Amino acid sequence: MIATKPPNEEERLSALKRYDILDSPVEEAFDNITRLISHICDAPISVINLIDRDRQFFKSEVGLGVRETPLDTSLCAHAILQPGLMVVPDTTIDPRFSDNPLVTGDPRLRFYAGALLETSDGHALGTLCVLDYKTRELTTAQADALQILARQVMALLELRRRYAHEKNIAETLQRSMLLRPKSDQFPGWTVEATYDSAWAEAEVGGDFFDVFGLAGGSVALVVGDVAGKGLRAATRTAEAKYALRVYLRETASPAEAVSRLNTFLCETTMNETDDTFVALTVVVVDQDGATRATLAGSEAPLVRRADGGIEVISAGGMPVGVMASAEYSEETFQLGSGDLILILTDGITEARQRREFFGTEGVERVLREVGALPSLMDIAGTVVSEARAFANGTLRDDVCLLLARRN
Repeated sequence: MIATKPPNEEERLSALKRYDILDSPVEEAFDNITRLISHICDAPISVINLIDRDRQFFKSEVGLGVRETPLDTSLCAHAILQPGLMVVPDTTIDPRFSDNPLVTGDPRLRFYAGALLETSDGHALGTLCVLDYKTRELTTAQADALQILARQVMALLELRRRYAHEKNIAETLQRSMLLRPKSDQFPGWTVEATYDSAWAEAEVGGDFFDVFGLAGGSVALVVGDVAGKGLRAATRTAEAKYALRVYLRETASPAEAVSRLNTFLCETTMNETDDTFVALTVVVVDQDGATRATLAGSEAPLVRRADGGIEVISAGGMPVGVMASAEYSEETFQLGSGDLILILTDGITEARQRREFFGTEGVERVLREVGALPSLMDIAGTVVSEARAFANGTLRDDVCLLLARRN
């Protein structure tokens, strides 16, 4: 059955045209999303599909080998007619698809799931979809991932439309990675984060942080540092951040989530010439203060106890994206009322004065002095200013700090 046209078809096509995306060449940022969703959904085919007037254009695809097909065989043309996620477990018994040539003949598609690529004013441009040759369902986590990554596709399309050159795109991507959480967003915890660029005109780097809720009231705290600068680093930052969100929502273990991220990044960079890896700290705190931490080539987080004691957390492993066989451990500890954890990138510890580094010892000293301050932003600001003063006013790298205190 050929899909009917949406009632607002002309307005929808005008919205699509604004993005200047049709017939554009392949781009790695989009290709990594289709690779990621195929990996998450264990699907042989995935497509970023944009519905034109009489054809569908594939901005990115896995498992198809073509960039466009006629609209009269499109499954996605049906998906844009309904809100939300469309899942078709068996195309042979769905009257919309049972007579479709792609179902009755090669490649004999049997399963389809598509999440809308929808503009902020409600126009469905197409879908991020996965397909299979067998009947099946999506798990709840896979369905969530499909919708999350569809929103990420739209974020990339918006960035591409709004900025004409790579530096602006990279700057905007990085800002999306550095959205500060509300300090009281998570019951029982006060959370703050800060980012400080080494140079006002520096090329965009790969430092990022992320804070988000998990099942049962747990909270994930993430700080990362992607090797490199510019668009490449910003793109890898987005991939790592959103992939890790998916994995942490599927497992309560930071070590397992980091291991899965490492596998994905190693697979996606296998044929690339540059070595883009990610140093990463992942901490999961439960409502009762039970805490699990995994480090992947990153700086050791510090815990300042309510009584003033300082502990350095070490659960080390190599950066993700370097070796697929890498193993990651997990350190468990308890955070009590008034305890503070500080997670940071190496821009602080590697602040340098001649041959001497500020180091973890410098951070520990500052925490002893100001860690009891009620404002986490004041604590973070003091750490940064002390490191900068130690380095005679010049930090050589961007710095990123994430602080959480149990109330």
